[in-house]
This record gives sequence, C-alpha cells and structure tokens, in this order.
Amino acid sequence: MRSRHSVTVDAGILAVPPVDSATDDAAKYVEMLLEWKKLLDDPWIAICMSEHASEYLFANGLYPLRGQLRELFIAHGIEEYDSHTVAKIANWLLEKTPTFESYYSVKYILYEHLKTVPDVIRLTAYDGLQPDLDQCITLIAVLRKHCSQSLGGYSLILRKAPSKVVQVKVQIYEIEHNRDDIPALPRPPEYFEGDVLVCDDFNGVLECLDDTAILVGATDDLGIKFAIRIALFKSAILQHDAPEWGALQVSEIGPSFRESCQKVCTDHGGSLPDKILRSIVETIEGRNLSAVHALRTGKGGNEPQRMRGSDKAQRRDIDREFHLHYWKCDNGTVELASVVHHDDFSIPER
Repeated sequence: MRSRHSVTVDAGILAVPPVDSATDDAAKYVEMLLEWKKLLDDPWIAICMSEHASEYLFANGLYPLRGQLRELFIAHGIEEYDSHTVAKIANWLLEKTPTFESYYSVKYILYEHLKTVPDVIRLTAYDGLQPDLDQCITLIAVLRKHCSQSLGGYSLILRKAPSKVVQVKVQIYEIEHNRDDIPALPRPPEYFEGDVLVCDDFNGVLECLDDTAILVGATDDLGIKFAIRIALFKSAILQHDAPEWGALQVSEIGPSFRESCQKVCTDHGGSLPDKILRSIVETIEGRNLSAVHALRTGKGGNEPQRMRGSDKAQRRDIDREFHLHYWKCDNGTVELASVVHHDDFSIPER
C-alpha cells in the first residue's frame, strides 16, 4: 500500500484570474501557487492532477500562462513576482505530478446527473473546466467509499471550498479500472452516493487528515512520522502559533516502536491512539513534564537511570495503563522506543 497521503488538484486552481479581477485576488492566486509548490518535493504528500487538466486549460484559452500572468501583473502593479517564475510553477504541477488516473489505476468513468451539496461545481471559475472537475469528484467519491489507502487520502483541492465535506449523488453507467477493491456500483436509474473531502489551502489539506488513523494504519516508519508531523502541526495551531510544515522536527522512530504502538492500539483501540499522539507531541515540545520519569535499571526509586551510551531512557505516562518509553539522546533529540503496559519496564536499545 502507498505510504504517502495524496491530494488531487482541480485544474481551475491554475487558471489565471481575469485582468479586471481585484488586486487582492491576483496576489492570492500567486501565493496559492507558491504554497502548492512546497508540496511538489515533499516526502509526506503526493499531488495528483487529472490527465486531461492541461487539455481543458488549453482548449479554454487558459494555458499557457506566461502571457496572461504578465498582463495581470502589469494591470495590478505586481512587481514582487516574476511572471516567468510563477508560470513555471504551474507547468511543474501539470508536468511533474502523476495523473490522478494512473496513480489510482482508474481509466474511465461514464456518468450523468451529478449533484453535489454544497454545489461546488458552480465555484469553478470557468465553465469549460467543469467536466474535468465533475469527473474528479465522481471518481474520488467512489474511491473514498470503497477503497482503502494506508495514509488516508482522496482529498480534493479547489480554488474555494465552502465546506470540508461535499456530498455526492450521481448515476454511474460504467467505470473502467485496474483495481480489485471497487465492487459493482448501483446501476441507473439508481444513484451512487458518497462524499469528497475538499480544501482550498495547505492547512485545509492537513485538517482533512486523521492523524490517529494514520498512526494505526501506517505500514512503515514514514507513516508513523507523518502522523506525528500532523499532530505537531495541529498542536501548534491550537496554541495559536503559525507553524511552518517543512520546519517541524519529528522524533526518530526506534526499530520496535511501530510494532509495539500498533499492537496496543489494535488490542485496545478507543481513544488510545489519540492519547499516544498527544504524549508524543508533549514529549517533543517538552510539555507536561510531571508525567515524565526516569526509566531505571530496577523498580526502586534510587536505582540508576538506564543509559544507552550518553542517551537517557525515559518513561512518560500515557494514561494509568500505558506508557511511552523513549530515549532522550545526548544531542537533544528524541527517539521513540516503545508503547508498553504499566508493569513493563523494558526498553529496546536498537
């Protein structure tokens, strides 16, 4: 299974605002492209676009962008951005991102009478791009309802998102794919019903993600780190900080951590994954230190602290039953070692 979360970018995101649009809209368009550029080489998130995105943009006179951007910048006196550089970002999104269809192994879908609540189709800036958005919404709704993905996924980036979840109702006549997890869908006149997660900025992408589900479902340490990174980001937002996604420092993952963490989550479930993530965030941020104790070589309070060279073994209370064991490394970093029951004082060294 894939170890990266993926988002699909609507082609309308790339359409240059009309020259007579508000100066604010022109500036926001550029800032938005610069924001999505940060994700192109991000190891945590994969960006997809429809294989027909450039075709629809070109057919409607919305691509190439350089000339339109130059006119827009001149009309609004925008000098801090270069039209060539901004156009190159759009080209990267079109040329370097995998297509939605190839990434998810879906080839073709025949449908009609698509309805969405809220009506996000009307939010498309240009009528000519609506067929491409219609198809993306329909396919994502099918994938979300029937297909699992290790780190969540299937969210859609729009120029403007009126809500986080869009309800979808559509008649599907045919769908061609190379997957084994899409069942027979309702045949017209019956309707397929599902939903799509939508967002219009980077924070919205992260809000679409369930960090606890990612923690439990991760198939490798990359997935564990991704869950922690999201939890750190959300924690910073709650503390009214303005976190920089790329600057968040995630703890190292010990070789036994994922297995021990996911075992207790599978066995006990409930709110435990959320508590584990909260404990990890507090450990990284250096908060709630009253819950932290030295992990000693014996059960006595005077026993020496367990060491790994210059690294110190620590024990943090998750709740009354479970504890987080980790190494406070000599270089100031944290290495997560295991999640254990109350009476377990072991800690893996490597």
